[in-house]
Amino acid sequence: MNIKGVITGDIVSSSTIKAEWRDTLLRVLQEIVDELKTVSDLKIEFFRGDSFQILVDNPEKVLDIAILFRAALMSRTPTGSKQLWDARMAIGVGAVAFLSESIIVSDGEAFRLSGRSMDLIKKRKLTIHTRWTNMNEELKVSTAFADDIVSHWTQAQAEVIFMSLLHDMPQKKIALKIGKTPQTISKLLGLAKEYLIKLYLERYHSLISKEIAP
Repeated sequence: MNIKGVITGDIVSSSTIKAEWRDTLLRVLQEIVDELKTVSDLKIEFFRGDSFQILVDNPEKVLDIAILFRAALMSRTPTGSKQLWDARMAIGVGAVAFLSESIIVSDGEAFRLSGRSMDLIKKRKLTIHTRWTNMNEELKVSTAFADDIVSHWTQAQAEVIFMSLLHDMPQKKIALKIGKTPQTISKLLGLAKEYLIKLYLERYHSLISKEIAP
């Protein structure tokens, strides 16, 4: 069975983003996707200006992609913005029946689960719905907690946790890269609750790997 991950998303409060930053936003979004291709093969397509869909080839990595995407977007918010850039993201994991060159005209269970979740997302910024009922029940509460953690990251916290999660980069290397002390990096990762986010991702990996194992 062709199981994939689909993320339907939009930019939070996109109408408040300055017109001169619009091109910057699109460039940043594409840059983020290009960096995340080191995690899994994926493709993004934009529609209605501030909305997008991401097709993630490896369903085990789709949750990592969503959290890393939000962290990167927050960390690259231009100086002078009244609020951090962020995205609402509804993840669907399931079978894909038809793949077109255009993501938004492709079809299948993963697309429908993602689309329906986006319609119901309300004030949340992260949801996940899979084809497996038991997994959905377990992830419902933990995803709400993870979403609350991510939504309260500062720009500095988002920057360091992105590097830590994406590259598994040691704290000393992060400190050298961004010109801060290792103690500052440790404090930022602690405040960002990196340990809890990693536990959440590890649990998702464990759950889905059992479901899609041959």
